[in-house]
Amino acid sequence: MTREDEMLLFRIEEGVGIITLNRPEKLNAISWDLAEELSRLLYLLREDDSVRVILLHGAGRAFCAGGDVGFLSGDSERPMPGTSDPSRPMPRSQRKSPGGPFVDVVRQLVAVDKPVIAAIHGPAVGAGLGYAMACDRRFGDTTARMSAIFTNIGVAPDCGVSWFLPRLVGLSNALMLVETGRILDAEESKAIGLLDELVPEGTAFEAAFDYARKIASRASVAVDMGRRLIYRGQTCTLEDMLDYEACVGTMVASAFDAKEGTAAFLEKRKPDFRGI
Repeated sequence: MTREDEMLLFRIEEGVGIITLNRPEKLNAISWDLAEELSRLLYLLREDDSVRVILLHGAGRAFCAGGDVGFLSGDSERPMPGTSDPSRPMPRSQRKSPGGPFVDVVRQLVAVDKPVIAAIHGPAVGAGLGYAMACDRRFGDTTARMSAIFTNIGVAPDCGVSWFLPRLVGLSNALMLVETGRILDAEESKAIGLLDELVPEGTAFEAAFDYARKIASRASVAVDMGRRLIYRGQTCTLEDMLDYEACVGTMVASAFDAKEGTAAFLEKRKPDFRGI
């Protein structure tokens, strides 16, 4: 499966689906159309068994500079709830979901049911921060700049920032970042917990890809279901999770890779996982 258009690039290498935000002249700011394309692609990848891991990164000088300010201002062709003239016609679906595809990207990053790795260079702010935090792991180089920048332009956090941020950096730091709109450099981002790995300038993609392809070579049914368990555990009690783990364990045990993995362990050899 290959894909190339004006705003989004996609290719598969060694079981890794590589998604590139491709608006470099806008620092990969998210327009309505780009958000729709990205959300739709993530939805389709959920059932694409040729892709075991997803890698998200940006073209040019940035990961993602957040939402396209032209749209957020309410002056674009498509109306923006809250900032556009209320008399302007608005699609019914948008009235029911003001965040539209911008927030659906976050849903799909989690619901894709496969590991998603972010390779970050330059700005990852606003919605870009939300998308990065929705990924399983974040590799950033020394040019990375991260911020919950919303209040700097007088708007409130969105794209899951208020859910992910306190879970990654703690309540007090999350409040500080939202209230001040402070922009953190790469070392500060690593220290506070926004970046998991800090690598030399220009190497974020290579480091993230190396990590992603290692995961892609593992027992992907078990990996995917393990990921699902971790997310379920964020909102369930221990008793709920003990039962859910038992059910998931029974499901995964029927996979080829479970049989291969246990056999390889007993035979003291490297398993030949097939992702099935």
